[in-house]
Amino acid sequence: MNLSHPLPEAIRLQYLDAMGVSSWLPVQAGVGGAGPVWQAQAKQDNEAPKPITPVSVPASPVEVDVSQHATEKHTATPIEEPPPIGITASAAKEQAQAMRDSLLQETVVPATQAKPAVAETVAAKPKSDDLIEPMHLSYSWYSEGVLVINEIPLQDGAAMTASLAQLQTAMVNALKNSKAVMPQAQGEFHWPLVPGAHGDQSQTGAQQALHYQLQKLLKDKPIQQMLLMGQRCAELLPVGINQPGKVYTDKQWPGVQILMTHSLHQLLKIPANKAEAWAHMQPLLTTNEG
Repeated sequence: MNLSHPLPEAIRLQYLDAMGVSSWLPVQAGVGGAGPVWQAQAKQDNEAPKPITPVSVPASPVEVDVSQHATEKHTATPIEEPPPIGITASAAKEQAQAMRDSLLQETVVPATQAKPAVAETVAAKPKSDDLIEPMHLSYSWYSEGVLVINEIPLQDGAAMTASLAQLQTAMVNALKNSKAVMPQAQGEFHWPLVPGAHGDQSQTGAQQALHYQLQKLLKDKPIQQMLLMGQRCAELLPVGINQPGKVYTDKQWPGVQILMTHSLHQLLKIPANKAEAWAHMQPLLTTNEG
């Protein structure tokens, strides 16, 4: 078949129908007739085809311009939701804007406001009457039933020097009218237990800690008299001991006589206080004689 000349339209359609092609689209202009057209199959073989208006088709699908569709998509007018029942549209918008502003203020905190708040929290630590200064104590138990708690100034360093131990033993021997009494158990107490700002500096905590430590020491040791050497020792007993030479009692130590006098360090630094300490001990001496 010679294809150099175009076939008549009727013969070409019959040829396509015989080949089973119901529609066609030429890829180049001028092939098979008057340019690119869509042609539907005739309903009957003897029915003359109806002329179809030519439609222009882009040369390549890739070259289709979608910018117009994208612009229409982004510039489309948003659909507003209807306002809640009982409120106008303008009032609903104002309420929604107020809620957004409130959330932004809660979540975003300026740095200039956050820093003073932290500094204020650290610096504004409330002072309480329960806070006490750090202290250092030593305690000694004698088999005669005497417990001596001595205040040690923090600047003096060593807990119990030889001169302090000798003076303490002499006072207990005089109290018990004995010549060979020696301490059987000794220990030290520091408060706060953890040094620095993170340690417990309360008087209540110190009282409980010392009581626990002494109870552990005196678990199987008898005690009848407790000699507090120094005013700070009295701060750790919740019975209001504030007068030297007066006998006190405490429910934590049932049946124990508690008496306060000068500390051993004061007696060594000021020898004149030894006579006053001896006067303070007289109520205990009277009890022992009775």
